[in-house]
Amino acid sequence: MPHDNPIQQLTHEHHHILQVVHGLSAIDQELAAGNRPDPARLRTIVAFMREFADQCHHAKEEAILFPAMEDKGVPHGGCPLEALRREHVLGRERVGALAAAIDALERGDNDAPAALHGAIAALQQLYPNHIWKEDQMVFPMAERLFTPAELDALNARFEQAEIELGQDHDRYVAFAEDMAALLGQTPAQA
Repeated sequence: MPHDNPIQQLTHEHHHILQVVHGLSAIDQELAAGNRPDPARLRTIVAFMREFADQCHHAKEEAILFPAMEDKGVPHGGCPLEALRREHVLGRERVGALAAAIDALERGDNDAPAALHGAIAALQQLYPNHIWKEDQMVFPMAERLFTPAELDALNARFEQAEIELGQDHDRYVAFAEDMAALLGQTPAQA
């Protein structure tokens, strides 16, 4: 999805990631009511988090934005960039725990609902805080660091990364909006 500003693109992607993360509440409510969540929806959540959030979104941050910020003098180690990279790794681990809980649910393991609840809670604890740090601290810093021409160059690199990764943004955006609808939210509310 082309954007004029790469920072705005990342912020827009954050919105969709949060739609899915917040939509997990509806699945948690199903579990609490003693119902079995739709395995296909659960698998799509894992695919969304792995492909859209990680392989596309986090990859643009880790391979393009953060190194460009480091070139402008932001330290590689410590806060904020190293901490954000560690949270990306933690997000991958938590999505892995979600996938394992889904496998357990499909096998009929007695502990699967509790594992699924725990995996959902862990994702809901991590992502809103992580995204807040990026949106409120790191991205404003990035916008001040780069000239308009440098932002254009970053944007071109983001667009190339999207082509190389072959991500289907429209499909994932529609899924994120469906997840928001599970909670009765319009796309703008999520």
